[in-house]
Amino acid sequence: MEQLELKIPATLEQGSLGAIAAANIAAAYYRIVTGEAPEKDCSFIEAVELAVGEACINSIRHCSADIPEECSVSVCFQLEDDKLVVMIQDTNAPFDFDKVEPPNFDEVPESGYGIYLIKQIMDEVHYAYKDGQNVLTMKKIISTGE
Repeated sequence: MEQLELKIPATLEQGSLGAIAAANIAAAYYRIVTGEAPEKDCSFIEAVELAVGEACINSIRHCSADIPEECSVSVCFQLEDDKLVVMIQDTNAPFDFDKVEPPNFDEVPESGYGIYLIKQIMDEVHYAYKDGQNVLTMKKIISTGE
């Protein structure tokens, strides 16, 4: 199946576009794989929407350009058998994804939940820095028993 790509300007006002697109694309792929319309509270769609939203907001918040409008976030969706693969790419500075500490829930921080949530709700999560871009690849299995 072909890859769908969405480019989002790196402004907080546009940040929700990734999550909105993810929810709709996840619902379409769910129908393709299962042959059924998803329930209103489908956990697969909710997980994809939340993970993509968090990843997009992180990319936007860490935009390394002096003018945020010069940054963009690329969100690519692809169906791989029974998995939805989502790749988030940006040109921000690289970081050590594996050393990002989980939030301290006793202190209730204002931020810092994004990567933690993504790792908890997606089935596979990989980060790489390639050709001057951060690439976050997330996979979520489409369960036919939802």
